[in-house]
Amino acid sequence: MIKKEKIIVLVISAVIILTGLTILLKKDQIEQKFKNSKNLSSVYEANEKKRIEKRFNTKIKNDKLKGILNSLSIDKLEIANTIMENDKLVEFLNAPNIQEYIDNIDYERAVENSKIAKSLKELELLSPELERYLKDELLQNNYEKSIQKLKDRPEVIKTRKRITKLLPIKSTKNTLENLSENELMKISEILSNSPITIEFVEKKDIRKYNLNQIVEISKTLYQIGKINPELAIEIEEMANGLNIRKAALYGDLYVKDEEFENIINKEYEKGNYTFENPFIKYNPYGRTPLSYGIKYNNKGVEDLIRVTVLGIGGMPNFTYIHKYNGYQMLPIVGLYPKKENVVLLEVLNPKSKTVLKSQKLKLKTFAVDDRLPAISIEKRVSGSIQPGFNLVSYNLKEEAIPFAFDSMGNMRYILKTGKDIRKARIEKIEPGIWDIKNDEDKFQLNLLGKILGRIGREENKDKDENKKTKYLVRNNNLLTVTSYMYGSYPSALFSEYGLDSKEEVFRAVIYYDKDGADENIIQDGERVMLYEGDSEE
Repeated sequence: MIKKEKIIVLVISAVIILTGLTILLKKDQIEQKFKNSKNLSSVYEANEKKRIEKRFNTKIKNDKLKGILNSLSIDKLEIANTIMENDKLVEFLNAPNIQEYIDNIDYERAVENSKIAKSLKELELLSPELERYLKDELLQNNYEKSIQKLKDRPEVIKTRKRITKLLPIKSTKNTLENLSENELMKISEILSNSPITIEFVEKKDIRKYNLNQIVEISKTLYQIGKINPELAIEIEEMANGLNIRKAALYGDLYVKDEEFENIINKEYEKGNYTFENPFIKYNPYGRTPLSYGIKYNNKGVEDLIRVTVLGIGGMPNFTYIHKYNGYQMLPIVGLYPKKENVVLLEVLNPKSKTVLKSQKLKLKTFAVDDRLPAISIEKRVSGSIQPGFNLVSYNLKEEAIPFAFDSMGNMRYILKTGKDIRKARIEKIEPGIWDIKNDEDKFQLNLLGKILGRIGREENKDKDENKKTKYLVRNNNLLTVTSYMYGSYPSALFSEYGLDSKEEVFRAVIYYDKDGADENIIQDGERVMLYEGDSEE
């Protein structure tokens, strides 16, 4: 009998164990049957709701949040329960200082926080009340911005560490730690486009780079420095004498000149050029469309060259003298636009000025830039006008196109400074050299438009007066340049008055288009000799 009872106990135990295992393995199926059963579903839902609510009451500290969660339907409550399995999310919801999560700079914690942000976005979908609580009370109206920060922070931390390694500059690490995510992303993007800058910052030896590379490095570092003033100071100290800002703003000017110079040299080296058969290059530096450059091998002997541009339409010939050394190009300037200009070249005896040899060239020019103004000569008293060309500082919205015109209104010289120099004024200080001044710097260019150098200015003393008077010594005349900047019909007036004759001897009106108060302005003008020794004969 005892043996029989043991067998019964074992059988019952086995049945109970098997039943338990079956229930455990088929829990979802059993739960689903409970849910689908009309009689049992309400009992199941009530028990399940109590179980989840009890769990929330244990986990969540905020009574209002508990109430919102407990008011959810059983289906949504189950979703919330699944989301709340993330213990880090529960810690976040109970945290007394949410800002610590947002400002965190530890990478592993940041990864956890990004998962919290994802869970919060899932929670807000469960009910409008829950969404309002998360936005208005938990994160206090900075919800979307805070969520985005939590999501982005792992990438930001990686970026910050990467930039610190890519920019090993003194004190940079401390500065980078205080930059915003947006600023860091900007720096990362800038650096990604310039591996050579990363190399330079590591080695800090500018001597190994060519001009083009120096300009790229300067532009990249200048862009980074503009993001944060402290970073700009640290970059400037690291650069050790290299003016990053100037190289970034104006470096392209020198790069272009170097490129043009290389083209000129390659073309010149292909031939054996002599005075009788010279190398001729139209607008050699891309800035003077009414000029040519000439070059030939004079075998190391300096030639004294007289250049004469034959007059057209009643204008006298234009002549000047140039010392040609064989290295720099001989500038041919003062040409007429859209014409086949006849130019006489003569090699002179340095002492007697007699002609040793000569030849004539026919040099074609093209129409001027249609942004340049129209010139109307209203009065011209021949013989009373002081010789020379009328030099005009003419500015468009973003660049300068200074030009010179003769006494019959022909444009004879144009200098396209480009957008690198921006708005500027032109002056002739030395023979054959222009001073071009913008709002902060002064550049020197030769007549062919080649950049000779930059001379910084401490302050701009020029006044934007619309009327300027210049004394013309040779003929004892006064030249008044008046710019009508703000009228309905923008124009400028060049008026020359004879102090001896007491009469106006020259009057030119310049008409130009104007789209706004700061566009297409003639700011200054004067009478100049284009070149040393020039004259109208």
